[in-house]
Amino acid sequence: MKQLLIVMCVLCLASAGMAQVDEKAIMGDSEPGIRSPTVDSYTGLLWEASPVWNRIYGNAVDTACNASMSDSSLDGQYYEVIPIQVTAAENLECEITLFTGADTVMALYCDPFDPANPMANVVAYDDDDGWTPLSAFLASDNISLSPGNTYYLVVSTFNPLDWGTFTVDFTSATVVVVPVELQSFSVE
Repeated sequence: MKQLLIVMCVLCLASAGMAQVDEKAIMGDSEPGIRSPTVDSYTGLLWEASPVWNRIYGNAVDTACNASMSDSSLDGQYYEVIPIQVTAAENLECEITLFTGADTVMALYCDPFDPANPMANVVAYDDDDGWTPLSAFLASDNISLSPGNTYYLVVSTFNPLDWGTFTVDFTSATVVVVPVELQSFSVE
């Protein structure tokens, strides 16, 4: 029983990324529908308990949520979804600055994100614009985000069975991570 509790605690911590927040930000200091505080970085874990998808590949950017992508030749990567919003219109700037595995990719989606249909609602994709082999969205990519919209930043491994802890640093001034509401259920 003790081992089961330890495993459950590890799974809970691993499945919920941890965000470092700007202590100066105050709840209610933003536009309606936007949650504060702003985020400086987000840490998560990609591993065998993470969901798996068949990732995309491409280099287009389309803020109208219709970037042209291809199915990658590799399938079965671990991923984590980070819902984000902005409190002011700005270009997204974020970079994976740490990954204890081998290689990462990032994709940005409009609402809704559907891992079973990864080529739908794509804004942008990146493989190695960060410190190689890590991913980044740069201001020069012109990924303009609008307040009041929820976007989904998907952090994934490049290869199947790659795993590790990652950190995404946000340098966009007004990015906020949207808390995920947990749903209750019962097992009969």
